[in-house]
Amino acid sequence: MKIRSRVRKSFRNGLGLDQIMATLLVVLPTIAFSVTMLFGYWNVMQVDYKLKLIANLASDFANSREELEVFGDASTAAFITRASTLCPEEQTIQVTSLANNNAIGEISITVEYTTPADDLYFASKTLSTNIQTYSYHDQNMSIVLTCPTTTN
Repeated sequence: MKIRSRVRKSFRNGLGLDQIMATLLVVLPTIAFSVTMLFGYWNVMQVDYKLKLIANLASDFANSREELEVFGDASTAAFITRASTLCPEEQTIQVTSLANNNAIGEISITVEYTTPADDLYFASKTLSTNIQTYSYHDQNMSIVLTCPTTTN
């Protein structure tokens, strides 16, 4: 007795219309979403990094001053110009708050930025960073710097 096995080769078990439609309707939009989300996140993280650099510059500037009450001289203008190059689209940074924080010998620096309202995934989100440092000259100061949001 001879046993024969029949093996049929068929393309029906291959890539069919339903698999192609699933790829087009599910996989491709998921990849597109992931890629655009990563680009948006990358941009926000770049801004966050620049805010940290601005805060570090501001702490160095504040510690170099013997008198923080005077915040409008030529060295302040030079600092504002330098820090503004790190703001998104190099907008001029604004000193939104300058006050005595009543902490002996401490300087508190906060840098803020609000993402544009037309951003796809991170619209109107406020990013901020804060540095607390001891003053070399026993100054007490609280400074809030804001990078303005670009409007298109």
